Amino acid sequence: IRKLNKYDIIFCLIYSLALYILFNYVSYLNNLLGIADVYNNFSKPSCDPNAYFCRPLFIQFLYYYLSRFIGIDLILFLQIFFLIFSTLLIRIQLINIKLNTWIINLLCLSLIINPKILKYSLSTMEEAFYLPCLLIVISLLIRFISKTNIKNLVYLNSFLALLLLIRPGAAVFYFLIIIINIIYLLKIENKTYKIKTLLSLMFFIILLSPFLINKILDNNLVLKKNTNNYFAMAALSSLIAKQKKELNYDPTSQFVNSRIQKMNNIRQVEKLDLIPNLYFECMIFPAMNHVIYNDPQILNFFKNNDSINLNKEMLNLYVKNFFKRPGDFLLIFQQCFFANSLMINILTKKEINNIEKILIHPIFDDNDKSIIKSFLKNSKKYSFTVKPVRIITISLLVATFISLIISIKSLASNKNDKIAILSIMFFLMYCLIIVLHANLIYVQTRWFFTYYPLMMFSNLKLIEL
Repeated sequence: IRKLNKYDIIFCLIYSLALYILFNYVSYLNNLLGIADVYNNFSKPSCDPNAYFCRPLFIQFLYYYLSRFIGIDLILFLQIFFLIFSTLLIRIQLINIKLNTWIINLLCLSLIINPKILKYSLSTMEEAFYLPCLLIVISLLIRFISKTNIKNLVYLNSFLALLLLIRPGAAVFYFLIIIINIIYLLKIENKTYKIKTLLSLMFFIILLSPFLINKILDNNLVLKKNTNNYFAMAALSSLIAKQKKELNYDPTSQFVNSRIQKMNNIRQVEKLDLIPNLYFECMIFPAMNHVIYNDPQILNFFKNNDSINLNKEMLNLYVKNFFKRPGDFLLIFQQCFFANSLMINILTKKEINNIEKILIHPIFDDNDKSIIKSFLKNSKKYSFTVKPVRIITISLLVATFISLIISIKSLASNKNDKIAILSIMFFLMYCLIIVLHANLIYVQTRWFFTYYPLMMFSNLKLIEL
C-alpha cells in the first residue's frame, strides 16, 4: 500500500515554489490567471452595519490571524502547497485502488496546472482553502470506501465539517455523510450498544460543530442592528427567477409577484436560442433580483423587511411553492445544472450581439442594463474560447453519464464494487452542490472550476475500464 512519505512533502514544496515563481513572475502565465484578488491588509473581521447580510466569518478570521504572523507572499505559497499536497493525497489513494498510474497522473496534473484553479491559490479568497479541503475530502472518501473503519470515518467527518465552516453551502454534502454514518453504525460488528451510542454522539458533535462555531462568530461580531439575511437574499432571487406563475396573495408574495411579472415580460421580448435563453434564466434573472446588484425595488424590500424572521419567512415561502409546483422547479433546476456544467456564462460574439440588441427594449431599466452589460463584458474576454470549451465540457459531461450508467450496472451485479460506489458518490456530490449553487445563486465559472474535481472523479469507473 502506497503511503505518504518525506519525499512526497519535498516534492510538494519544490513544485509549489516553482508554480509560485512561474505564475507570479512570468507575464504570459500570470495573464492566464485573469484577475486574482489579493489583499495585503486584513482588518479584524466585522460586518457592515448598513448591509443586509454578513458573509461567513471563519475565512475572514483565518486570513486576519495568518496576516499577523506571516506576509502575503508566504500565505500565497502555503495556499499553493495545500493545493498540491491535497492533490497528492488523492493520487496516493487512487494508486491504492489499482487504477492506471499514467491516467492518475494526468488527472492530477489537470488540477495543479490549470490556471483557473491555480488562480484561487494565488488569491485571498475562500476557494484558496475551500478547494484543497474539498480535495482532502475526496481522498478521505476514497480511503474510507477502500478501508472502512472508525478512524477513516472520523477523518472524513472532520474535514467535511471544516469544509462547511469555510463555506456554508457545503452543508448539502451532509445528506450523503449522514447516510454513510448511519449505514456504518448499523453494520459495525463487535461493538456494544454503549460504544455505538458514544460513536454516534462523537460523529454528531463533529458534524454539528461548524454550525455552532459560525453561530458564535455571528453572535459576537454581527452588530445587533445588522440582520444577517444571507439566506433570504439568495432565496428571494432564486424564487423570482425560477417561478413563472404568481404566488398566493400576501405582502411578501405581492412584491414577489410584481418581480415575476417583470421577468415574464422580459421572456416575451424575443424568443432566444438555447444558450442565450439559459443565460437569462440561470444568470441574468437571478442577478437582477439579488440585493448585491442594488436594484432599488430589491433594496427597498430588504429595508422594509429587515427583521430576524426574514430568513425563516423566505425559507417557508420557497419550500411551500416548491411543493406546490415541484415540476416547474425541478425542470429549471435541471436546466441550470446543465448550464453550469457547460459554462454558458461564456458566449460567442454572435450570442453577445443578439443579447445587446435586446437591451434597447424599454422593459430594461438602467440597473438591469448595467448588470447585463457587466456580465457581457466579462464574457467578451473569453468569447474566442467558446467552441473548444463547449466541446470539452460536453464531452466531459457525456463521459460522466456513461460512467454513471456503467457504475450502476456494475453495482447491480456486484454490491462490493468499490470503484462503482465511489463514482456514484462523487456524481451525487457534484449534482447536489451544483444544483444548490447554480439555482440558489446563479451560474458561474467559479462553481465549475471549484467542483470540477467531483465531476472528474465521477468517471473513476470509466477510467478503470
